[in-house]
Parts: sequence; structure tokens; C-alpha cells
Amino acid sequence: MSTPTTGHKFAGAPRTLVEPPLAHAEENGIIQRLTKDGEVIGEEPTIDPAVARRIYETMVTTRLLDERGWELQRSGRVEFWIPMRGQEASHVASSAAFDPEDWIFIASREAGVMLWRGAPLEQLFAQIFGRAAEPLRGRRLPLLFGDRSRNVVPCTTQVGAYIPHAAGAAWASKLKGDDRAFIVYFGDGATSRGEFHSALNFAGVHRPPILFFCQNNGWAVSTPNSVQTATHTFAEKAAGYGLPGVRVDGNDFLALWETTSRLRKRSLSDGPTLVESVTYRQGFHTSSDNPELYRTDEEAAAWAEWDPLHRARRFLERRGAWDADQETALVAGQRARISEAIHAAELLPKPDPEDQFHDVLATPDRALLEQLAQLTDDLKGATP
Repeated sequence: MSTPTTGHKFAGAPRTLVEPPLAHAEENGIIQRLTKDGEVIGEEPTIDPAVARRIYETMVTTRLLDERGWELQRSGRVEFWIPMRGQEASHVASSAAFDPEDWIFIASREAGVMLWRGAPLEQLFAQIFGRAAEPLRGRRLPLLFGDRSRNVVPCTTQVGAYIPHAAGAAWASKLKGDDRAFIVYFGDGATSRGEFHSALNFAGVHRPPILFFCQNNGWAVSTPNSVQTATHTFAEKAAGYGLPGVRVDGNDFLALWETTSRLRKRSLSDGPTLVESVTYRQGFHTSSDNPELYRTDEEAAAWAEWDPLHRARRFLERRGAWDADQETALVAGQRARISEAIHAAELLPKPDPEDQFHDVLATPDRALLEQLAQLTDDLKGATP
């Protein structure tokens, strides 16, 4: 499982290398339950061993999917890719704390949420290839997943624009008495958007049952935290809206699962929380990016020591719940299933060009029909 590299030398203005805050979690106000080698910190955990194993297996599958997707993009079979390496625990373990009936609003690095909710690999690769058979009918960029049947809502392409949608949906659920919890994922860069502030201000007043889950991976594309915000943390922003803010080790699956389990329960009675998951994007921001132009190899190496998969695996091994043979079987089996899913998804039909006009309005208006007619004429003219 290697990290993609371009081989180019660092060309940016290097910032001073700072030790990952996870190394001093307590003094940084970060909830942490595992050392970098998977030893438990504090009291014995109560997580069901079967749940812990499933979280780990989903994290591994997410990384394998990510690696294969990167290869597909680099070979020209997929147009675009958004790497997830390093952030697997952050979204898998947190979403695992929610009930299947709860609603999840995802961003762009949460393929593991779809896997946890039971989406088959073929469905995910049908979305990645833009095939008509997937729930969003092949209309979105790769990895902008969603599936109403699994209560997973896709993000808008604009960073953070969907955060108020999640807050509003949670409020509507509360008004209806549905007893459902909500979680919305976004990155540290989204906290600089007006929609973030509108959503938290709304939530502070109306107290919907939602967790605002900020995955602070250190970089908003090439913008580091130090010039993203004047606050020391993102969690402390919650106080300005009358909400609690929590920092959690985003590479520690146990701390994430325990924390989100507790906050999910709290949300149903006491309302929202802003969660800052302190993690790190080990790979590229997207396939259009080159992190070697703005961050150093030394920084990436320091964070690699806190790799979420290693820590989860060592936790299981220390409890006799995992071994090398199981690891080999999991990786080999999932790689084979991913290859099968890619082959099947790539053979599925693409959507018709006219399909982009469907589901826009319940009753198409004149302007929409005129555009459809113009496209139809253009397509006829392009036919040899």
C-alpha cells in the first residue's frame, strides 16, 4: 500500500516542521484512546470485538479502493480522483457509531461510509465510472457518492455549501419527532465558508440532533491551518454559536467510535456538537494536485507514524482478534473483489446525454424543454 508520488522536489516555502498534535494529545485537548502502536490508553474499552473488526476491515477496503482508483485515474480510465489515504478511521469509525436509520451527509473522502452502510463495490465503481445504473445516475464527479436507500446524502460540489442542508434536515426530523440523528462531514477548509457559519448559527438556535464533523487534515488544498484560521483549534469555534466543541484523534478508531457514540446519543436530547477530527491527508488533495510543491516529506513521514490502519490492526492483534493470516486473506480477497467490481461496472451502460434534463423540475418548464430540444438537434447534427 504505497503513497503516490511524483518524484518532484519540494518547491514551496517550507513551514517549520511541527510534531503531530497527536503526540501530545492530552495537552492539546484531543480525546485519544490508542497509542501509535495500538495500546489502550485509560480504561478498558467496551466496543464489541466484532464491531471493531468490521471497522478495521472497512478501513482496509477503503484504502484498497483508494489505491486502485488512483491507478485507474492515472491510466486514463477515470477522469478524476480524490484520495482518502490517512483519513479512513475518521469517517468509518465515526459513521459506525450511528444507527442505519440515521442520516449521513458526506463530503468527498468518505467512500468508507458507503461501504459501512452496505453499498456493494460494483455500485461504487459504477458511480466512479459515471454509469447510469448507480443511484445518482452517473451525473456526479467520481467519489461524490450518495444513496437515498441507505440514508446517505451526497455533497454539493461547492465546498461546504451543503452544511446548512444537513442542519435543516436534522431540524425537520426533530419537528416531525423522527428520533433520528444526523452527521455531516466537511474539511477544515469549509470552515472558512459562510455556509459553515450559517449552519452553526442556525443549529445553536434550533438545537437539531446533528454532529458537525470537521475532518481537519491539516491542509485546505495547499492552505495550512495556520493561515486558515486565527483560532488555535476548529472545535473552539463552537462556543461562538452556543455549542459544545470536541477534539478527537482522527486516526484513532476507538476514540472516534466512543466519542461519536456518546455525542450521537446526546444530540437526540441536547442537540448539536462541533467535532474536530484531527487527522492528516497522506496523499494528494486530488489528482490535479501535487503536495510536494507545498509540504515537506518530513511532515508526511511524521504523520505516517500515526497511521490509522496500523493502530487499529495492532489493537486487534493485542487482543488476539487478528493475525497475519487474516490480514493476508482480507487484502487478497478485497483486491480480487475490487477487480471484479471494476470489470462489471465498466461494462454498464453510460447515461444518455438527454438524461441530464431529467429530475431537474417536477414539471419541465419552457426553458428546460428548449435546452433539451437544442441538445437533441446538436446531437443529430453531430451524427455522421
